[in-house]
Amino acid sequence: MSFGGVYGVITTKLLGEAYKRRNGPKRIFAYNVPCTYIISREKTFFHKIMEPMAAQDRYFYEVIEEDKPCHLYIDLDVDLTKYPSIDVHDVKEMVCDHVEFGLRGMDLEVEEKMVADSSNEKKGSLHIIYRLKNRLWRNNAHVGAFMRSCMQRRVKNIPPDYEVWSLFVDMCVYSRNRLFRMVGCTKKHENRVKWIKGETFNYKNWLKSLIQPLHYSDELIIEANEPDGTPAQYMGARSTRLPFDYEPTVKGKLVNFANAISPVRGISYCPMFRTWSINLQKRDCLFKKARHSKNTMYLVIYRKDQSYRFKCWNQKYECCKSGATDKLPLPEDIGDIMKKYNQFPISPSINIG
Repeated sequence: MSFGGVYGVITTKLLGEAYKRRNGPKRIFAYNVPCTYIISREKTFFHKIMEPMAAQDRYFYEVIEEDKPCHLYIDLDVDLTKYPSIDVHDVKEMVCDHVEFGLRGMDLEVEEKMVADSSNEKKGSLHIIYRLKNRLWRNNAHVGAFMRSCMQRRVKNIPPDYEVWSLFVDMCVYSRNRLFRMVGCTKKHENRVKWIKGETFNYKNWLKSLIQPLHYSDELIIEANEPDGTPAQYMGARSTRLPFDYEPTVKGKLVNFANAISPVRGISYCPMFRTWSINLQKRDCLFKKARHSKNTMYLVIYRKDQSYRFKCWNQKYECCKSGATDKLPLPEDIGDIMKKYNQFPISPSINIG
C-alpha cells in the first residue's frame, strides 16, 4: 500500500533513511511488518491516512524512538488456548499494583492510566499506558529499567506473582526504536483492533494514547537504574546482560552448554515466545557454507520442547535469512529443569495479586 500521495508525507523501507528525510516537527510511523516507514505530521497522519481506513486494515505502529522521552507502558499477553482459566484483567490488577507501588516509592503521581484492549476468544491482550503528572522518562531504556527493578526487587519476593509476571508480561518491548501498535489498529490477518473502553476514537484521544509525545517543555525528565544499581541501558543482542532473571540455574547451564560449541557473546530471554537467544562468536555459517565478516551465528533455545537449533543473523543472503537447522534435544539435565519449570500449575481459582 502506498501513502506517498498524501501531501507532505514521505515513505521509506529503512528506518535510518526515515530519520535522515524527516524535516520539521514530524513523527515516524510504521505500517505492517516488514515495515514501510511513514514520515508525517500527526494531524495529517490521523486525518488523511489512518482515520479514513477501515479498522481491520490499520496495521499501524508507533516508532518509540530510542533517544527521546516517553511515557511508561506495559504489554500483557495471555494465550487463552493454553491458559483458559486466566483472566488478563486479573493479571493487569496484580501487575499494576506492583508498578504503582514502585511509582509511589519514587514520589511520582499518576495523572492518567489508560488500558487499551485487543483481546479475543484466543488471546487476552492489554496495553497499559501511564501518564505521570509533569514527568517523562528520559527514554525507553529507563522505562525498561524501572520495570525490571519492579520485577526483581519486589515481584520476585512473591513467588506466585513472579511466575504469573514471567509468563504474561512482555519484558522485551523496552528496546531501541520499538514498534508499538497504536489505538484503533490491528495486526495483519488478526482483526484484533486495539480500543480504550469508553473513549471515542478521535484525534485528541489517539494523540494522548501515544507512548512518545512529539512536543514537551514543562515536564521534568526522570530516570531509573537497573536492578543492580547500574545506569539504564537497552538490552540489545550484543549485551551480555540479561533482560531479567528467568531462572538462574537454567541460565547458567545454557551458557555452559553454548560455550562448548562456541564462546558466548550474549544471551537474552523473550517471554512472548518462551525462547532463549544465545549469540555466538562463530562466523563459519552453516547455511552459506562460508565465513561471514562478522559474528552472525546464534542458538535458539525452545523452552516448550527443551530443544535448540542454529540460526544466522545475516540478512544479505537468502540462505541465511531463511536458514534454520533441525531441532536437536538439549542435554538431559537442562531438559529436566525446563520440564519442571513448565509444570507450574495454574488453578482455575488462582488469586492473582
